Amino acid sequence: FASIVAAVEEGRGVFGNIKKYLMFLLSSKIGEITLMAGASIAGMPLPLTAVQILYVNLATDGLPALALAVDPPDSDIMRLKPRDPRTGIFTRPMMTILGIAGLWSGIINLSLFNWALNSGRSISEAMTMTFVSLILIQFFKAYNHRSEHRSVFERIFRNKWLNLAIVWEVIMLLAIIYLPFLHDAIGTYYLPLVDWLIVILLASTITPVLEVTKWMVRRGWFGKL
Repeated sequence: FASIVAAVEEGRGVFGNIKKYLMFLLSSKIGEITLMAGASIAGMPLPLTAVQILYVNLATDGLPALALAVDPPDSDIMRLKPRDPRTGIFTRPMMTILGIAGLWSGIINLSLFNWALNSGRSISEAMTMTFVSLILIQFFKAYNHRSEHRSVFERIFRNKWLNLAIVWEVIMLLAIIYLPFLHDAIGTYYLPLVDWLIVILLASTITPVLEVTKWMVRRGWFGKL
């Protein structure tokens, strides 16, 4: 009997990690599509270069996604009701979180890009601010997507692989922004402190947005988990 219980717990953990992996990557793609499509529809310059998009998809998203794939299971995983075998991965709660996370990311980054341009900043500085904001939002989402319903602040640093991935990505991001020989390759610009404060403030708004969404999920607003 103990072996059966352990097998069920392991299976639920694997299935949950597949969902976390997909939520993280798909919400990222929704955010990028919203950003680029929104800029095109509004007649604005493109906020990211092809190289920057490639960097986000291959370098920034890769390690956190892999870390989520080996995330420790939620402590209450065995208290959840059995999943209906006819229900796929993409449940209504998951699709809601995906949509809100992706759209919020796109809207915030598009608004930031538009504001930066209108504030007198150069196109390079505006693009770099948007690029950094997109990456920081991904970092915040990586921790938020560790659970569909539990608060991000519950044992937030439990996944050591995710912590290491984020630290490494932050080092890489700082190198891209502050090493001159990478500016031409990536298309980035030196950001002053005030730009960082603005970007961090806006990027961090994804956390309360997803916290409210999870609160609604826990109360069954979007159907069963």
